[in-house]
Amino acid sequence: MRKIQIVRVEDLRPGMRLARTVYSADGRVLLQAGIVLKDSYIERLQALGFPAVYVGDPEAAERFRDVVSESTRRHAIAVVKESFEEVKLGSTLKLEPIAQVVNDIVDEIVSTREVVLPLTDIRKHDDYTFGHSVSVCVISALLGVALELDDLTLRELAMGAILHDVGKVKIPEKILLKPAPLSAKEWNEMRKHTLYGFQLLRGRDGLSSRAAHVAYQHHERIDGSGYPRALAGDKIHLFARIVAVADTYDAMTSDRIYRRGVTPFEALQELKELASEGRRQLDKDVVNVFLANVAFFLPSCKAKLDTRE
Repeated sequence: MRKIQIVRVEDLRPGMRLARTVYSADGRVLLQAGIVLKDSYIERLQALGFPAVYVGDPEAAERFRDVVSESTRRHAIAVVKESFEEVKLGSTLKLEPIAQVVNDIVDEIVSTREVVLPLTDIRKHDDYTFGHSVSVCVISALLGVALELDDLTLRELAMGAILHDVGKVKIPEKILLKPAPLSAKEWNEMRKHTLYGFQLLRGRDGLSSRAAHVAYQHHERIDGSGYPRALAGDKIHLFARIVAVADTYDAMTSDRIYRRGVTPFEALQELKELASEGRRQLDKDVVNVFLANVAFFLPSCKAKLDTRE
């Protein structure tokens, strides 16, 4: 029986075998699948900021496919990064290349039929905003499929999801990259990213109003305690309620400069709590769909996949 595992870099030991190739952010091969890890390789992964890698039998890994392929994910992150950074420099956000990668992501998700690898985004800390945008897009699209959205609506949701944090291009980097919790004043500034995002997206040709409202509403909460408008219940658009669940899950499980992410199991427990009658932060129906349909694709800290050979 052959297995592969997702192992945090700090838990790697010399002698472990890399099951899947590790790529840099620009697509270069850093470590080839099949290589036996030694101290220098592990130290390199730590220095480059990779939180986890796949270890085990490379032949077993070939029998599984990703929810979204590694090449598509890396290309999507690169496109989001380039597009967002152009906006920082004063250019108009180019929607066409983003729409193309969204279509690629949705096409791969809806065509998935065979057994898949757990959904995991092994990214570096400094790529958080861009990798997070793509992960939220993928999780939101999986939720959209489970909710049986029609094809056009699914792509509209995915477009809103990948752009949900675009307003952060207007937030100072000293706040975005602060290696510690934010002060009250900094939080007030950070919260403005929802309005900034909506201002960047509304009225754009090729982007619907409800996709633009994802950027505006994804921090609203069911009980009315969210921001920027303290909307409650179904006053929050379904797209934003879906993306809020995806955003919360990915944020909780991601390693940040100032803290380590929680395990997927811990995040799932927290999602249930946030959707409970006592909390009413997240849409209970969306969370239930997430738990019933999407959690299958999510890794445990050391997820084991058997080929049953």
